[in-house]
Amino acid sequence: MKPISTATISKTKLHRSIVQAGFTLLEILIALAIAGIMLSVAVIAFSDNDAAKLKNKAHQLYGLMQIAQEESILRGVEIGIRVKQDGYSFLIYDGTRWNPLQEHTVLRDVELEEPIEMYINVEGQEALLANDDTDEESNEEQDGEQDANKEIKPPQIFILSSGEMNEFTVTIGLDRDEPKFYRITGNYLGEINFEPAMEGHYRHDWDLELNEPF
Repeated sequence: MKPISTATISKTKLHRSIVQAGFTLLEILIALAIAGIMLSVAVIAFSDNDAAKLKNKAHQLYGLMQIAQEESILRGVEIGIRVKQDGYSFLIYDGTRWNPLQEHTVLRDVELEEPIEMYINVEGQEALLANDDTDEESNEEQDGEQDANKEIKPPQIFILSSGEMNEFTVTIGLDRDEPKFYRITGNYLGEINFEPAMEGHYRHDWDLELNEPF
């Protein structure tokens, strides 16, 4: 009878297997390192993207305020800006009440996406209430027509046809762990000032270095 040979593992094959397993582990470690780097880059890119969006929205608000001021003077009308935490809208005064500025090619409602938010302080008094847009009007009828009869909330910023406006401070910023914000101020003379990005919270630090020259 022919003897049955048993499989044997030579030292060369064993060494090759060990080396191959070692390279596989190394490849896993390299892959994990690359994944970590890519994640860090993604986080940085995401943060930079938010900062870029904030900058664009701040400049947009500043530009629209200037356009509203020019429109008010040229047309001889009073224009208002209603600021909310998540955006703002433009109103026009018809001599009796404030109405939405409709069908305007530029001055339209603007909505902000998180984490970008706004805050306004008018003449040293807080003008933005947390529940400002959800409170019911005390004089509304309870007949199912409340939305149709609901009074339009007045603006906090008044831009007059004379070129004057009320004093205000608007901040628009990022609500996150490392916050930053832009600030726009206006005064009775109709001067609108735009300040570069500042480190701080748009709501709590709105008056940061406000009275210091910049």
